[in-house]
Amino acid sequence: MKLLKSKKKKEVKEQIKEPVKKDEISGLIDATPIDAIYPFIYKENKDCVEMGGNYIRVIAFTSYPNEQKGNWLSDLKRMKGNITISQYIEPTDASIMLEHYNSSFKNKEAELLKTHDPQYKIKLKKEMKSAAYQLEEALNNKSGFVYIYTYILIQAQEQEELKLLEEKIQRILMKLHIKGIVPYYQMNNAYWSALPLKQNLLKEYTYQMSNTTAASSFFPFDDSEICDLSPKSQIEGINKKTNSLVAINYLDDKKTLNQNMFVIGTSGVGKTTYLKRKIINLIAQGKKIYIIDPENEYTDIVNYFGGTVIHLSSVSETIINPFEIYSDELSDDEIIKNINKENRIKNLIKQKCQRLKGFFKVIKSDMSQVEASIIESLVLKLYVKLEKCKDLKNITHEDFPILEDLYKSCEALKIEDTEKFSLIRDFYYILESYVYGSNSLFNGYTNIDLSSEIVSFDLSALQTEKDVQGACYLNIFSYLWDDITKVKSQSSELKNDYAAYMFIDEFHFLLKNQESCDFFFQAYKRFRKYKAGAIAATQQINDVLKANYSDGDLGTAVVENSFTKVFFGIDNKGVDDLIEKLKLNFSKPEISLLRAKRQGEALMIYGTKRVFMKIELTKEELRLCNPKRYTEKYEEDAKIQPDYEKELYISPLEIEEVNNYDGRE
Repeated sequence: MKLLKSKKKKEVKEQIKEPVKKDEISGLIDATPIDAIYPFIYKENKDCVEMGGNYIRVIAFTSYPNEQKGNWLSDLKRMKGNITISQYIEPTDASIMLEHYNSSFKNKEAELLKTHDPQYKIKLKKEMKSAAYQLEEALNNKSGFVYIYTYILIQAQEQEELKLLEEKIQRILMKLHIKGIVPYYQMNNAYWSALPLKQNLLKEYTYQMSNTTAASSFFPFDDSEICDLSPKSQIEGINKKTNSLVAINYLDDKKTLNQNMFVIGTSGVGKTTYLKRKIINLIAQGKKIYIIDPENEYTDIVNYFGGTVIHLSSVSETIINPFEIYSDELSDDEIIKNINKENRIKNLIKQKCQRLKGFFKVIKSDMSQVEASIIESLVLKLYVKLEKCKDLKNITHEDFPILEDLYKSCEALKIEDTEKFSLIRDFYYILESYVYGSNSLFNGYTNIDLSSEIVSFDLSALQTEKDVQGACYLNIFSYLWDDITKVKSQSSELKNDYAAYMFIDEFHFLLKNQESCDFFFQAYKRFRKYKAGAIAATQQINDVLKANYSDGDLGTAVVENSFTKVFFGIDNKGVDDLIEKLKLNFSKPEISLLRAKRQGEALMIYGTKRVFMKIELTKEELRLCNPKRYTEKYEEDAKIQPDYEKELYISPLEIEEVNNYDGRE
């Protein structure tokens, strides 16, 4: 009885000591994210790993290219898809490497003596050359030796997608002369080796002996790259160090401060070819293009693409009326002076008169302020009929005054106010030559259609007509500025796609006249707000940098205001002037490149980035840019366009890629 009671007491005590625990946590934690992250399946197959509903495959590098160029894998890094690149580098004993290359050289040398196969002999000589180079590097202590291992892990949700991704990668590796294999039946070890866990489990598959110089070429030195690939990008050339494309999206104002470019290079280094290639690419993108062509080098290309070529000379029937107003866009200065704009046309006339002052100063370089004031008053009276007009679109070419009207006004002043006429007498007689004499290319109503997307101004005939060169330059730039600024009056949709480019070859010719140079520079600074860019080129950099006028070093200012600069080969004096006047710091390799004057090679400076670039023309670009060289290289008539469809082979896989392309970047 006592035993029973004590047992009951014991049970009661145990119940008091160990109360029933309630599960208060269960249900409060959402385990869904954990389940999503943690793979519900891990299955190793012969050629892939299945994990978490995905298929994973690893490609191991088994051989590497013989040359070194830097950032080999940049193409893989830019590919779409789930791609991970893993590399291991381990130090090795230099004595082992020396013995290896020494034995290799001796063995190849012995094989060379035995064989009579020409192809095998060439292969052995290349391998001996490589071994000798490695031996020399090691003996001179120029570099150490390492083992390098590389894995590429790819992942996709479907096996077919995984297969397509692998084929794309293999094509890139083939182009780089790299051999990549899938380690069948070792996929588990390959998978763990490709993860950033420092577990290199497949050394026997992937080891490659290398010196540190060659191994460093795989490091991603992307600072040397200028490669912004997008549908709006322009391909400039090929990076000499990395062999990747040099591409710039000039319309991305977050990266590109302005679209202005300055191109420098002596004769024969490829400057004009580069400009022609750039024009062709812009035509393909549907951009508006203007060309100032002092030596008639672009007429063939412009005609080929259906553009308009305007041949200007004193005997030309082509006229661009300097008095005509082509745009209803007021400059910033004019807007400030006319805040209360009751009559926009009246303000546009005042703006035009200010620009005409520069034109008249070109005609008479020693024009005094009094002369300019009298002539301005005469010009304003010529526009009286237009002041009542409310819309520039309602005004025709024939409604504007011409030089002959100004000449007649001066003639009338001879009778009405002899004192005033005496002050402008010299201008009156000079103007007679521009109206009735040999310099009459400015007198008359505008008689050309400039609506073409490609317009070239051929000024070659003016090179012997020094008297009208400056006035012609200024008149052209005044028209172009008006035409480019029209973008502000266009619809929002057109503005987004709009981009205009003005090419000025042999820029040093422009600098011979202060007024035309100053007007160009003011427009040059403002192009950015109109989504326009000026590409100025010269082979006489010394003439550009020494162009000093009362307003400052205009030539230097134009170069400095170009966000992008392209330097082809130039002479030693030119290099020294760039360093001294532009304060540009060039490295020794850069100076060496500039002085070497290699055809088709240039140093590009894009903002703060720099790249050594080579220009390689496609077959069609060569046919259009250099017909003579095309005929020599391909032994075909440059006048006949090849049937590229027959020459182009597209694999079924590439056709499928094109058909499945959704247009997204």
